[in-house]
Amino acid sequence: MGQGAEGIVKTFPLPKWLASRSRRAPVSTIVLHATAGGSLSGAVSTLIQRELSYHYLIDKDGKVVKAVPYTREAFHAGKSFGPEGEGVNRYSIGVSFVNKNDGKDPYTQAQIDSCRELVAELAAALPTLRWITTHYAISPGRKTDPKGFPCQKVAETLMCWKVMAP
Repeated sequence: MGQGAEGIVKTFPLPKWLASRSRRAPVSTIVLHATAGGSLSGAVSTLIQRELSYHYLIDKDGKVVKAVPYTREAFHAGKSFGPEGEGVNRYSIGVSFVNKNDGKDPYTQAQIDSCRELVAELAAALPTLRWITTHYAISPGRKTDPKGFPCQKVAETLMCWKVMAP
């Protein structure tokens, strides 16, 4: 998964990377999201249309799609405040689950397992990575995702930062 290294998580890169820019700060945080839709293809189409991006998307079957290299800054957090201050995009990796984010659509065990493995691989590859949080926690009052996701179950060696969900 890292720079040319094969990890235990099989990632499927998109044919063309989603919107991103050069990263200027070290990565310290993973932000978990939900797509607010029911399909991976719909999520990718919406991201392209809105010029937004995540680094990784995790489909219902656990398939991990790499949409932006973690060496680049993706556009997933918007107006936000996290463990390193404002502008969370500049120091984070965005991971989104295909999920309607309605509190009824369950996260699958395959998604949870893939996320746990992805988080462990990223933590091993990036010594500056310390935190895991949610879009809700970094944008309270503005975002609710990933509603009901068990963040602590995937934290591994990272510290949870304000992960209470609505």
